[in-house]
Amino acid sequence: MYIFAVDKYMPVTPTGRMFSSGLHTPLGRVTRAGRNLDCLPTTPMAMRYWDIYSAVYVLKGRATYHNQDRLKRDIGPGDLILMFPRHGYRYVIDPGARWSEFFIQFRGPLFGLWMKEGLLNTRQPVHHLEPLDYWWKRLEAMTATSHLPEPAQSLKRVCLLQDFLVDAVIAPRTSLPPSRVRWLAEARRALETDIGRAPDWEAIAQPFGMSARHFRRRFADLGGVTPARYRAAKTIEHAEGLLADRTRPIKDIASACGFCDEFHFGKRFKALTGLTPVQFRERLM
Repeated sequence: MYIFAVDKYMPVTPTGRMFSSGLHTPLGRVTRAGRNLDCLPTTPMAMRYWDIYSAVYVLKGRATYHNQDRLKRDIGPGDLILMFPRHGYRYVIDPGARWSEFFIQFRGPLFGLWMKEGLLNTRQPVHHLEPLDYWWKRLEAMTATSHLPEPAQSLKRVCLLQDFLVDAVIAPRTSLPPSRVRWLAEARRALETDIGRAPDWEAIAQPFGMSARHFRRRFADLGGVTPARYRAAKTIEHAEGLLADRTRPIKDIASACGFCDEFHFGKRFKALTGLTPVQFRERLM
């Protein structure tokens, strides 16, 4: 057990926005998340062997990371530490140092596929992410309660986590500077608004001081996919949440997602997920 001694004068609670969930989805689930702020560890961490994935984003403090492969890394603010099922690890915080972190635990077939394809790798457990406030807020967003019913809310958390891992683990391999990371994040948010309406590309590009053509080119260069394909994927993700309401007709969901009819919706949904809307809904049971 890791013991934290907390400053009694600290203005915020040491652990907040924390949740636990045992709800399964077809892709997996986020089982637990939260934060430990301005803590003073009093007991060194023993080597851990858990049966889940977990990630810790360091906000404050210094430590040394070790794993069963004898990998040793100095870690500090801005470092994201990934831990893998049944793969031993520990991180030893410098004695007397205050420590703040955001942690998240997850499991499921989606993340097993990431491991199989080498997108997650035990040989690369530490990734540096800045600026701190941007990445911390991305993680915090996963703990927020949304208006979606279950299991759609749990599925949404898994999708948010996957988006985070793409940007945190895959995108840095292209060595994007922080300014471009922020631009891409803002562009993605713009593409995710009014998801059920036909996109007005000129209106989307205008706040960025660009033409639609320039916006498309820049987004594709930085994100690796065109704005249209990114928005299409987000539309289907939105549809997945709506399908959790089993009383809602698929025809209504198709309309809410901007499709002219149920046939075109089903065709597009299967192209992106491998399942028809009916099959997807059945797996949510």
